Amino acid sequence: QHNRHSRCTEEIFVPCNKMHASLMVERIRVSGFINFYGEQRLGAAGNKTEVGVRSFDIGRAMLQQNFEEAIDLLLQGRLVCVGNNRQESAEVRNVRQVWKESQGDAIATLKALPRGEAMARERTVLKGIKRYGKSDPLSAIQCLHFGVRQFYVNAFQSYVWNEVATERIKRFGCKVVPGDLYIKGQKSDINIVEDVTSVTINQVVLPLPGYNVIYPSNEIGKIYQAIMERENVKFEKGAPLEATAKGSYRHLIALVDDLKAEFFDKEKNASPNNHSQATQDTDIESMKLSFTLKSGSYATMMLREMMITTVARDTFTNE
Repeated sequence: QHNRHSRCTEEIFVPCNKMHASLMVERIRVSGFINFYGEQRLGAAGNKTEVGVRSFDIGRAMLQQNFEEAIDLLLQGRLVCVGNNRQESAEVRNVRQVWKESQGDAIATLKALPRGEAMARERTVLKGIKRYGKSDPLSAIQCLHFGVRQFYVNAFQSYVWNEVATERIKRFGCKVVPGDLYIKGQKSDINIVEDVTSVTINQVVLPLPGYNVIYPSNEIGKIYQAIMERENVKFEKGAPLEATAKGSYRHLIALVDDLKAEFFDKEKNASPNNHSQATQDTDIESMKLSFTLKSGSYATMMLREMMITTVARDTFTNE
């Protein structure tokens, strides 16, 4: 399944010019972009003191089988909402404060919850604690829908994937190197690169960590090992479902289909100019993009890649 996006980005591309923006669009059209997971999966970017608890923090605690800490992190919550700098409401922050000051009293915190659908996950877990007691935090977490529980585990996997992808690009750029993993034919046909001339960077994948994946046989595999040791996480087949995952694979580079750009002149602010006709180095007020991404890739990450202006992405063009 593919996702079709049409997005006006005037707030992102001001100030800009047709020539420079056209070059950025063409770079993405030809070379794609690094297939990072976005804030929707990980939470707002920043350190914990600035943004609060992020999804992968809860996932990490679950994978460590520290379910009591996972609940505490859920109730501590975030300070910044995904996608902007909007703070949580005072009513929500009061609930979190009651949890903290009562040292995790589920009944007192439930009484402080606002009416309606707000804080649905927290409400569910608090009811689970009330039912099963604080001595059985796993059962309280299992009151959450299975998809929600898996979301936190997946968030940690995504966090690891992003870190490894960053290191992979820093060390090797977009060159295929021996020991990389790549997909040949079917999606499940994972191979280790031996002959780099027979594999393109668009075939290279990185694993989301789990008990049923293989890792690159080069130094990138060692990076996975180092991260798992640092985070004190193990993916074991016999662990509770809330504390493990099979793992999967994700392409390092995401390609963009049907990428089109229309420019709106700052002065005329009239009929748009198609990307292919943009030849003048003229300031513009807005640029409208339309494109198709494969399911699982993030438009926000493509836009971030497109916004790189001060650091050259030579690695995309160097062989």
